[in-house]
Amino acid sequence: MKTALFFALVLIAVQALGTGLFIIPDPEAEARDGYIVVYRAQDHIVALGFPTADSRVLDSGARGLADFALVTVRTEAGMLDVSEIGEPVYRDGNTVIVRLSGPMPEHFVRPGIHHIQPLRENRAPAHPIPIPMGSGYDAIVADIVAAVSQDSLISYTTNYQSYMTRYSNTDGFDTACAWSQDRFEGMGLDVEIQPFPMSGYTCQNVIATQTGTVYPNRYWVICGHLDSTSPNPSYNAPGADDNASGSAAVVEAARLMSQYQFEYTVKYMLFGGEEQGLYGSEYYATQAAAAGDSIMGVVNMDMIFYGPAGNDIGWLHYNTASTGLGVAFQAISDTYVPALQLEVASSPTGSSDHASFWYSGYAAMLNIERQVFSNPYYHQTTDLMANYMQYFPFGTNMAKSCIAAVAYLADPVETGIADASSTPVFSGAALSVQPNPVSSSAMVRIQALSAAQAGLQIFDIAGRSVHRENILLTPGENMVAVDAASLPMGVYTIRVTSAGTSRNTRMVVAR
Repeated sequence: MKTALFFALVLIAVQALGTGLFIIPDPEAEARDGYIVVYRAQDHIVALGFPTADSRVLDSGARGLADFALVTVRTEAGMLDVSEIGEPVYRDGNTVIVRLSGPMPEHFVRPGIHHIQPLRENRAPAHPIPIPMGSGYDAIVADIVAAVSQDSLISYTTNYQSYMTRYSNTDGFDTACAWSQDRFEGMGLDVEIQPFPMSGYTCQNVIATQTGTVYPNRYWVICGHLDSTSPNPSYNAPGADDNASGSAAVVEAARLMSQYQFEYTVKYMLFGGEEQGLYGSEYYATQAAAAGDSIMGVVNMDMIFYGPAGNDIGWLHYNTASTGLGVAFQAISDTYVPALQLEVASSPTGSSDHASFWYSGYAAMLNIERQVFSNPYYHQTTDLMANYMQYFPFGTNMAKSCIAAVAYLADPVETGIADASSTPVFSGAALSVQPNPVSSSAMVRIQALSAAQAGLQIFDIAGRSVHRENILLTPGENMVAVDAASLPMGVYTIRVTSAGTSRNTRMVVAR
């Protein structure tokens, strides 16, 4: 018995020594017994646990999540700043994994560092998450976008800035939360102040809800973080761009969208604890996943006001799982906010609150100013509204793009391409596309109550017809092949019409 126990202890010790951080050269690898996924790159994953046969070890020894940090650097000089907290063991562009030499720092502001957060398990699936959507160009969305007010954005941002600091453990942050709650409640929204523990004190998120008319338990999120920081965060961290700008846009979205009805529920969220490591959004996303919440997608705004001439570009970040959402966002922005140029990130960044939803397996994306790493006011006491006035209407267009996306995806009750009559040709769940998103070819599934001649048309997001054909429907399920290989990436409406009745669905083309 003693011999058996001895060998069991030896085996445990050997296994412990074999754990570590390593790369698996398979971007579609999923978590399994023996390791967890902590980072997904374009052509590989980084995992923590027991290395596989085909893996490359980055850091060996018995280590856990708490031993590492995920850091986003602004410049090459940031790698020297990284060395202050530990040893870099992995890098992918601006993303660095650091083996900590001490505890995770709560306050670490350096010129070369954009963001630092604890390393976390990444539960994002390796394949795109389907994005259900309504159909057609929508005049209500156009009206909402046209009503986005530059004056409102400036006013809200100036108000948030006036608290001097919104660092997460200060009275300024609490006052900003209370003001936001009052604004949301004044719009007729249900508001929840969600407390969460962080670094020995209680912080909070502000969550306003607009209930959908058709899918009240399925919701879209538009969000930003309300807290701020600087080299002197307890007394002077005005945070106009980071991130009063995104918070102001969330309030503006609520002001406008609360005047309309949507099929899906919309949640307007302002998070705390972002600057300390995404704590507020992580708490919300983790709680939502544990409760089985049906989050359709998340649009995050973080720093949207800095756009120097020639570089007034939005920087769109989405991971593989969020490809459908990202492609839809691009198409919606191009249609409703054509003045805004968007650039897709070459590698997704996890340095803002959208990443918390990635980690919990939801589709999410970030729209941020392209010149964020060059912003001279970033995390400084000079992050003031006055320094961004010269860049408008860039900030307004950034807000418009995000508001347009959420308004469109949440599906206004009145749609642009409507059914003509109630002639009984189609069954209730009449139309769907498989797969969706699609890269080359898809099957359109049509449920018919009777035999009938029908027309199938495909419209781009601006309402232009890009394909049409005649088909014969038979009672029951009909499958029609659609060639999407020649279509540019974007959102399309598929419309099937028969006997004066039409049904519509959306198809996302993503590659």
